[in-house]
Amino acid sequence: MIRLICGALLLITASTLSADEQMIPANEYSLQVSRQGQGERIVVFEAGFGTPGQVWQGVIGQLGAGFTAISYSRAGIGKSGGQGKVKTIAEHLQDLHLVIDSQAANQPVLLVGHSYGGLLVTEYARQHPERVQAIVLVDPATMTQRLAFKATAAERIAADDQKLLSMLPPAMAADYRALTTQLDAAAPSTVALPDVPLMLLTSTRVESEPFVFEETREGKAIWKQQHTHLFAQFNRGQHQFFADAGHNIHREQPAAVAEAIETAANWARAKP
Repeated sequence: MIRLICGALLLITASTLSADEQMIPANEYSLQVSRQGQGERIVVFEAGFGTPGQVWQGVIGQLGAGFTAISYSRAGIGKSGGQGKVKTIAEHLQDLHLVIDSQAANQPVLLVGHSYGGLLVTEYARQHPERVQAIVLVDPATMTQRLAFKATAAERIAADDQKLLSMLPPAMAADYRALTTQLDAAAPSTVALPDVPLMLLTSTRVESEPFVFEETREGKAIWKQQHTHLFAQFNRGQHQFFADAGHNIHREQPAAVAEAIETAANWARAKP
């Protein structure tokens, strides 16, 4: 499960675009939202676990003039409030819907998600297919990946959990416990994904000194199986594999992610 928090403490790169920062009301707190560019194609970015929206700046800075980029920090991250309470997947999806409505009312958007953000993007598309024009997933988490990992290496996953929890600050550790509890009880969704273009970017690099199970050869094989199953649920798209990049493809190769966004947007415009 280290993949759900990779990048949370990384330095944020500067954007070449000026950002219009806003605070969007969400229930009893506000969410920090950044709007960049003035293009007609609106892209909404969902970051990984514990990671602020600014992590996308390297990608946003390489998008063409035809895009408007919306990034935000989930509750309790960055300047976003959260009342100090742990949020569920369902609550995060509600906040994502608020952000989309505030920035693109009655307009479909292109959704981009990394890791846990990829899981949220996928589940949002199931709930609100009419709001999704295309999807780009950057090494995404899935609802069933943890069950698949535990079926093969339960003891290792438990040990990894304890190691990770010992490293996280209290608030993030509480979020991690809540998330893993939800994923341990997850079941494959029976709700179909929308018929939109998908660009799926998967890291296939096996680490020479794996820190957690997901970075081992065996763990990577399961990760690829999860992504292959996800990709098979779409009729249009491309599944790209990155042997020379780790989990944070958007930080290591931002140009490749920007190109994937351009491709997905063009496919969406062409329509089937």
